[in-house]
Amino acid sequence: MAFNRYIVMVTAALLLAGCNTGERPQALPYEGLATAELTGYGVIRFWADAVDAQTKTYLDIQYRQIARSGCEPCQRSASFLAISGGSADGAYGAGFLKGWSARGDRPHFEVVTGVSTGSLAAPFAFLGPAHDAELEEIYTRYGDKDLFNDKGVIGLVGESLYDTAPLRHLIERYASDDLLDAIAVEHRKGRRLLVQTTNLDAQRPVIWDMGAIAASGQASRRRLFVDILLASAAIPAVFPPVRLSVSSNERLYDELHVDGGVASQIFFAPPGLDLNGAAQRNLGHERRLALFVIRNGKLKPEYKASIQTVAGLATRSIATLVKYQALSNIAAISELARRLKARFAFTAVPDDFAGKPRSEFDSLYMQELFNLGYEQARAGRAWLTEAPASPTLALR
Repeated sequence: MAFNRYIVMVTAALLLAGCNTGERPQALPYEGLATAELTGYGVIRFWADAVDAQTKTYLDIQYRQIARSGCEPCQRSASFLAISGGSADGAYGAGFLKGWSARGDRPHFEVVTGVSTGSLAAPFAFLGPAHDAELEEIYTRYGDKDLFNDKGVIGLVGESLYDTAPLRHLIERYASDDLLDAIAVEHRKGRRLLVQTTNLDAQRPVIWDMGAIAASGQASRRRLFVDILLASAAIPAVFPPVRLSVSSNERLYDELHVDGGVASQIFFAPPGLDLNGAAQRNLGHERRLALFVIRNGKLKPEYKASIQTVAGLATRSIATLVKYQALSNIAAISELARRLKARFAFTAVPDDFAGKPRSEFDSLYMQELFNLGYEQARAGRAWLTEAPASPTLALR
């Protein structure tokens, strides 16, 4: 009986494969790339890999908001937080943030950035310790069945192996209008909540200003907010891409956005962005800056005999790529901090953590990691200040 069911599934997959061409007649053409926008929202995104005139203007607007905010400490100093990708390992960062709150010296971050799982934590980190309970709930209560559905053999011929409808519902549950209103209030003070996706068509990373979306007043703001968070965590081929409707030259098109981790595991700002120059222009002086990074994962190599199958070899190779990518990102942000004359510190999952997940999002494993992050931050012993030159030199 089981064999017959298998034959039926394989036959169905082959038939569907012939029907699914993957064509997108409404895909944004290359010539529309420079003018594509989400109608009614104004400037809510920019490329993460380059600085142009629009980016500089955007930064000046932020610093003028800070100047008008009446917050004197904000005009003298600023702290920034970048939260990395890491799938289930995002529980470490969530626990770390709660432990940091408990320690009593967690800064009031002017800018919070997130990639992939870091993007899901970023709104709560941005709003501060009062939202630690939501972070803990998200990263310790839910497991695989709460995040995705397995499509079975049908997934092999579609756009992804899993359906993320459960994850969308979960994000919608927490990304309430009240949450967006609170983010909008902070945005108007000059604070920024930024999330990265990858525009798969353009092969470029995109930074989204989630506070600007929240403050837009658009009726569709909550849907777009959820779409961007879902896209930032959409691991290509595993989870479906998010299709966004854009206009260019008075015509409607669509873009496909996937996991921001395709481009980088951690980001802070486009290369070459001059924060000190913006402060000098708009505040009349430079500020004391501090830049913190939470890496949701280990940095050192982890020996494991590879499974010699297509899936096993691909999984192991991607894990290795991600490890080196994260290390490169940390080194780049460390160098940026040096140029800005900013304090720099980062944390990562300790190399001696021995927990092993039994599935992609094992809730027991995530609880263990959350507790580890909490204790690391509570004790104040987790910060590192020198970016290692290679994984083998990490966390020595």
